[in-house]
Amino acid sequence: MPSITQHQSSQTTKLLFVGDSGSGKTGALASLAAAGYKLRILDLDNGLDILKNYVTDANSIYCKQTPDCAQNIDYVTLTEPMKSAGGRIWAKQATVWPRLVKLLADWVDGETKLGGITTWDTNSVLVIDSLSNLATGALNFHLSMNGALGATRTQNEARRDIGAAQNLLRDLLAMLYDESVKCNVIVTSHITLVTDSGTAPLPGESAPVTGYPSAIGRALSPHIPRYFNTVLFAKSEGTGGGTKHKIYTKNQGVVNVKSSAPLKVALTYPLETGLADYFKAVRS
Repeated sequence: MPSITQHQSSQTTKLLFVGDSGSGKTGALASLAAAGYKLRILDLDNGLDILKNYVTDANSIYCKQTPDCAQNIDYVTLTEPMKSAGGRIWAKQATVWPRLVKLLADWVDGETKLGGITTWDTNSVLVIDSLSNLATGALNFHLSMNGALGATRTQNEARRDIGAAQNLLRDLLAMLYDESVKCNVIVTSHITLVTDSGTAPLPGESAPVTGYPSAIGRALSPHIPRYFNTVLFAKSEGTGGGTKHKIYTKNQGVVNVKSSAPLKVALTYPLETGLADYFKAVRS
């Protein structure tokens, strides 16, 4: 039986990056590009404008550090085509989930050919932005496969649909967690509150709640962090010009976080450089 002292610390970070909307999760990726990491982003939120600004504006700290840092980023934006009728709007086709799965198996986008994620090295970072829309893509795919995309569902049918989408997400997260995936992984997520009984808190309810990553339903959310060796929390503090954006490596209020090397990392990092600082610290 090998001793724990013989265990080789991983140089791969599987990171769940949680925070409220506007806390700076997407923009924080710029520090990794400036540090030389190759980012491959699956953009499900169609929200990379801020990242583009950070890595292309000559006045940004990232361009001053690494003038060609924008060359370290490849991305594919994945959104569903929508349709409307009778006062309702729904996905016309379920394209996000199958395209995403295909890209993970063999990333081909025009002339960009990066291969499958199991061929990427520890200097590469797969980014899924965000988990919430990934869950919607999984649900739409399930509905499409059952001829129910855009159909009105009964309560029982909707419950089964959510369960099927959760199973698709579990399988994907398990694949990303697998040791065959040597590249780094970052999945961004908003926060949803869950009571100890696994339900949404009711107005005025005093039951204890915990902040978990937002997916679909609340049953899956408490189990998502187990697929990551790191959970970091982006948080904005203050107002107006005094607002400070930080990344936390220790629990904050109802939000639980964790690190693969808790004794090597600081309690907080500035959002502007935090992800690169964290990657450097856990690899030291």
